[in-house]
Amino acid sequence: MRPPNRFGRAVRACLATAVAGVSMAACATVPMTGPVVTSDGNGSEGDPYGGYVRLLPAGPQEGVDPAGLVSGFLQDMGSFEQDYEAARSYMLPETGQEWSPDGTVKVFPDLDTVDLDTEIGGDGLTATVRMRSSMVATIDEGGKYLPGDSERLLEERFVLAREGGDPAGEWRIQSLPDELILSKLDVERTHRPFNLYFFNPEENALVPDPVYLPVSNDELAERLLDRLISGPSDWLDPSVHSSFPEGADPDLEVEEDRVSVSVASGGEADEFGMGAQIAWTLRQLPEIQEFTLTVNGSEVDFPGSEGPSADRPSPGSVYWTEVSPGVTTDTSAYYSHEGRLWSASDWDSDTFGDAEPVPGPLGSGEIPLERFAVSLDEQTLAGITTGGDRVLTSPTASGATAREVLSDGIFTELSWDVNGDLWVVEEIPDESEDEEEQDESAADPPNLNGAQPAPDATALWLLRDGEEVMRVDVSDLGEGPMVDFQIARDGTRAAVVTEVDGQRSLQVGRVVEGSDGQVRLESFIPLAGELDQITEIFWRSADQLVVLGSREGGTSQALLVSVDGGTSSASAGSPVASMVTISGAPGQPLIAGSDDGNIWISNDPLNWQSVVEGGSPTFPG
Repeated sequence: MRPPNRFGRAVRACLATAVAGVSMAACATVPMTGPVVTSDGNGSEGDPYGGYVRLLPAGPQEGVDPAGLVSGFLQDMGSFEQDYEAARSYMLPETGQEWSPDGTVKVFPDLDTVDLDTEIGGDGLTATVRMRSSMVATIDEGGKYLPGDSERLLEERFVLAREGGDPAGEWRIQSLPDELILSKLDVERTHRPFNLYFFNPEENALVPDPVYLPVSNDELAERLLDRLISGPSDWLDPSVHSSFPEGADPDLEVEEDRVSVSVASGGEADEFGMGAQIAWTLRQLPEIQEFTLTVNGSEVDFPGSEGPSADRPSPGSVYWTEVSPGVTTDTSAYYSHEGRLWSASDWDSDTFGDAEPVPGPLGSGEIPLERFAVSLDEQTLAGITTGGDRVLTSPTASGATAREVLSDGIFTELSWDVNGDLWVVEEIPDESEDEEEQDESAADPPNLNGAQPAPDATALWLLRDGEEVMRVDVSDLGEGPMVDFQIARDGTRAAVVTEVDGQRSLQVGRVVEGSDGQVRLESFIPLAGELDQITEIFWRSADQLVVLGSREGGTSQALLVSVDGGTSSASAGSPVASMVTISGAPGQPLIAGSDDGNIWISNDPLNWQSVVEGGSPTFPG
């Protein structure tokens, strides 16, 4: 593993102050004119408390049988007020006092899918109720939402007894699972996804770690910070690290719009790193306007952080953009037209002709390209040559030369991360079928639009700094080749589309580098299971993808997909049937290319606008 790019406190503070100054100066001109999709780079927008509806529990009904009692209990378990007072009312007094949910949630579709089987004891004083349903998802103790397998069963056992041992007494729950058991609707009503932020290994970008938390009480800031300082989720932990010392026992205090965090550190403290993690985590809570970080008894100053004073920085300050989860801030978009590549920073249809030609052999069209990708610093182009047999890179500068980095293959996808690493997918055909397929397809023209046939197998290559080549272990992906791939800008996660028996699925996996230097893409989490025929994906922000796909056989359209695992996909505008490519970036409009040679933009949830002729529009990444 490459060593972390650690900054000392003074250096990092100076850099952040410089970034703040540049960002404020840049506010005089907006890089893309017209309405812009508002984003701070982490995709977590809106009121986190919005949509919460308090459940008015019915409580246990008089004379209800065991199955009816458990059914009512499941319905009222979504009431979290007064430490689950409603749920405890269904239990025997001693059970209610002892029951302590462990923080895990098991999610079932709805009460209509629940089957309850009752077995009454021989004395008529006890009963066992077995619950069966399908498992939609689980939320682990750390708040990680893990979608379930559609064929996985949820089976739980409840033991009931009559109150006071009286044959005429009401049924109450005597023993029950330690987990909460909630319907999908209850989870949507009571929980919200929030991001905790940790550093990628190179410490040049923060990475969101989505967690689902209840929003029904007033301790949200404390719970977020407690989980932040405790460290990342089990899933993300191998790919990131925290600036907070391991085992830190924080002292947290919230006073209206201000949070105070006090930690002890045994070694040299990364104060900027801790401050950045706190700031990006707290900016999701609109009521928090400032915070104070105290390390080993001394308040930390963050000059230029736009708070009331240096030791009371604002979470929303541009001071923290040095390690923005979105990585990019002001950025151009790139597209092809008339045999060459162009860059545009102004999407107003009246001034789009001011787009600049991209210099260098890959930009000028000197070498025809089938696909291209622009590095995040916009200094390097990578391209797959026509025919797909070579991958070249070249600086975006006049007089530059192209360099061949991969050859003698069938290369299909490529993308860059913030470290300057290039990721490339190669199709590995089944040689025994080549001759037969050539005979069958010789008379048919290639299908250049829509979903392409899946290859027999694929390989993933990583080019360190765009040069040093290594093969990435993707054995954890299971069946099905990769038909689309996009590395997250932070380099710690990747979105992958696979195809098995004609069915495509979207997943996100984590990037882990072992002590032997082997890089693995592993532990895949399914996303947007309701989507069919996904043909294109791109990271819009650090926690959100934009995809081209359809719902249950409907019209293909642009959709926004959160990587938290539980949020349903959302439409990104009215369908434009001819779209074949899609791209996005933090704070920028979505851009798409259509098969009739036009480029479209969207900066609101309803409309797309055709702005210029061209193809394959993309943002860096």
